[in-house]
Amino acid sequence: MKKTLFYFILVSFLWGKENLVYSDEVLSLYSHQNDKKISGRLLPTNAFEVLKEEGDKVFIKITGYVNPKAPSVIYYNDYQRIIVAAFSKNTKLDFSQKTASKSGKWDKVSLEIWADKKEFAKDNQAMLAKAKEQFTNNCGICHALHREKEFNANAWPAIFKSMADRTGIEKKDRWLVIEYLQKNAKDFKKGK
Repeated sequence: MKKTLFYFILVSFLWGKENLVYSDEVLSLYSHQNDKKISGRLLPTNAFEVLKEEGDKVFIKITGYVNPKAPSVIYYNDYQRIIVAAFSKNTKLDFSQKTASKSGKWDKVSLEIWADKKEFAKDNQAMLAKAKEQFTNNCGICHALHREKEFNANAWPAIFKSMADRTGIEKKDRWLVIEYLQKNAKDFKKGK
């Protein structure tokens, strides 16, 4: 009986990991399938699950953490401002799951929402490598290249944005580089 339960848990865990996909660009999110108005954005390199496809949209499940003081943002973990998805303040988010934090930190949530259908990657390694290359090739031109672990995760977005216009990094790739820097910062700990 114990072996059967163990194998069931192992298969469930591995199956769940196989269903996760990633986008290498900012992905528009919609409250309803036929909405034209964008209600939020999913940032690159963050895992999500495609639940179903219909027409030019996919219904996806995003998991992360919500600070009760900022309920329109889903974060990667429960103690850093690494954004997974952000929504307009007027968007009512109906979380499919919400687990209150026991430590007084942010609540763990799952959100099911519509997104544009695109080609998604099975892992984020190639996109993180692209981001590292862009960072390395562009961010040491005017000064010595900062190490990824030189700053903490919460500091990287402001530091990068203050210099981004002086680089050759295209605007569409800037969040990709920011997510790479945050997920390689000196205080980063994997949250999921």
